Amino acid sequence: MDSRAGRPCGVNHIAVVTADLEGYRAFYEGVIGLDTALVLGPGPGHGRQAVVFAGDVMLHVFEADRDVRASGVPMLGRGRVDHLGFTVRDEAELAAVRRRLLDAEASSGDVRALGWMLSLRYLDPDGFEGEINCFHPRFDPSALRDQDEVLDPRWLARVRRALRAGDGLHPR
Repeated sequence: MDSRAGRPCGVNHIAVVTADLEGYRAFYEGVIGLDTALVLGPGPGHGRQAVVFAGDVMLHVFEADRDVRASGVPMLGRGRVDHLGFTVRDEAELAAVRRRLLDAEASSGDVRALGWMLSLRYLDPDGFEGEINCFHPRFDPSALRDQDEVLDPRWLARVRRALRAGDGLHPR
């Protein structure tokens, strides 16, 4: 039996909740640079919805009252995702997003080296934290610590692939 059969091969969407769909879209489209493909009208137990894309990853955004847990809708009562990490192609694109985040007063602008990633944190209008990341071109794989355990010798190639958006499918 193939141990890879039926195994997920990627992430297709992340569901998030906001009280202000227009404000959410304005921030993620205008400041972060994502694009909205579809806005759906209200449905049972929730307000409008938007389908927002970051490359090939979809955010399924639900508009709901601030007190989501009181709505009685289990899906929207689970709380929010801890944070979102978006990928940009390189340091130049990271710098461009950094300028927009600073202009929107949504980030300190500090870019941190986190191992194989360069990471820029931000807060969206709902107070939700996110990161904009790119591969750290000066990362030295020999910097792994003794307690780190490499399970897949292809780990660095896989990380590089996950952190780059240069396949031509991601709109500029």
